[in-house]
Amino acid sequence: MITLKSERFGEIQIEEKEIIHFPLGIPGVPFDRFIIRDLIEPVKWLIAIDDTDIAMLIISPFKYFPEYSFELNDEIVTVLNAKSEEELEIYVSLLKHEDGVAANLKSPFVINKNKKIGVQILLEDDRYSFKELIKK
Repeated sequence: MITLKSERFGEIQIEEKEIIHFPLGIPGVPFDRFIIRDLIEPVKWLIAIDDTDIAMLIISPFKYFPEYSFELNDEIVTVLNAKSEEELEIYVSLLKHEDGVAANLKSPFVINKNKKIGVQILLEDDRYSFKELIKK
């Protein structure tokens, strides 16, 4: 058991098997080890374990954007070491929007939930934006 101390989250107890490694990193973040913690369904926290002040709100995009889809290139599939789509979880970060809350559909997080390997990718798909308003 590992104990993390944070002003925002207090004391967090984690197990080594919960740690998600991002071998390619996350742009703008100097750490590559994270955990996911529930906030209020469907919102979760993606928290850097090496500096718990670095945390992002994330959601699975499919509840609000049911048509959301993209293909992973061979390099990302290799990094994730996934044998099937069922091993993968997709999340997008949440941002403030002048009309409420937005999702960054352009840069999803893809996580192999079995092997605890994650990547953040940049989609070249013009259907998606960095700030897509979530409609209630």
